[in-house]
Amino acid sequence: MAEEKVKLRLQGHEKFALREGWLNKGLAILGETPDVFLRKDAPDIFGIGSNMVKSLRYWMRTLGLTNSNGSALTDLAKIILQYDPYFEKSFTWWILHSNIARNKEEATTWYLYFNYCDADDLDKDEICAILYRELLKYAKGQKFSDKSLYNDIDVLLNMYGRVKDKTDPEDKSVSPFVQLGLVKNLNGKYVKCHPERKDFSEMTVLYELAIIMKERDNVSIEDVIESENGLRKIYNLTPVMANDYLDKLDAAGYLRLDRTAGLDMVYSVKKLSPAKIAIDYYQNC
Repeated sequence: MAEEKVKLRLQGHEKFALREGWLNKGLAILGETPDVFLRKDAPDIFGIGSNMVKSLRYWMRTLGLTNSNGSALTDLAKIILQYDPYFEKSFTWWILHSNIARNKEEATTWYLYFNYCDADDLDKDEICAILYRELLKYAKGQKFSDKSLYNDIDVLLNMYGRVKDKTDPEDKSVSPFVQLGLVKNLNGKYVKCHPERKDFSEMTVLYELAIIMKERDNVSIEDVIESENGLRKIYNLTPVMANDYLDKLDAAGYLRLDRTAGLDMVYSVKKLSPAKIAIDYYQNC
């Protein structure tokens, strides 16, 4: 029996990292004009070039803000539009980061980088070598363009690790994902960093748990932290940090932890819904 073909995508972004102001403009316009991405005057409506419009459409879909053809806002997008229309909350950017880092079908390079590029202090060539090897394994014989992979890596590193030019603090070409501080460019070496506690809420962890526990009511703490798309992979949380956030959620009554007899399990106290968690955060932050 032939092995099932995996889905992968490289370079859907037209070589543009997501830019400051794109998403809030995209949500506002798409909410009023659902067919905007199909219109010839879309560049005029958005106030950006035609290739940038294609890039924006890709990012909105890949970040989980639109449906597959870019003609309708998702529930998450509607929640953000209602509670954080100008994308001012770090929580918003963390869950959007999660959406792209887990999206192996639409953002394959991002998925591979955050899940399988574990080494720290790497230059771009070393990252390229690791991701090329991982993509070969993931693609299972499917052909792909080396150039497209390298263009993806360029955009990814600029999107998370580019330093804003001090001479132009209003530079809109710098991606808002830089503010997460998750990847830093230190003299040409890219280092994955831990989230700053002041900018990272336990509700982000709860949002992730809702995804992990979608069709089950318990999961091992080790799986939550260490498995593919786990907290260490997606958010670069150490086990100590992750357990601290889990303890806070336990104390708040969102879940129950059992570390007796070596069980180390997470049990849901009530049905966890990503949308409900997002609304709870925005209403109480």
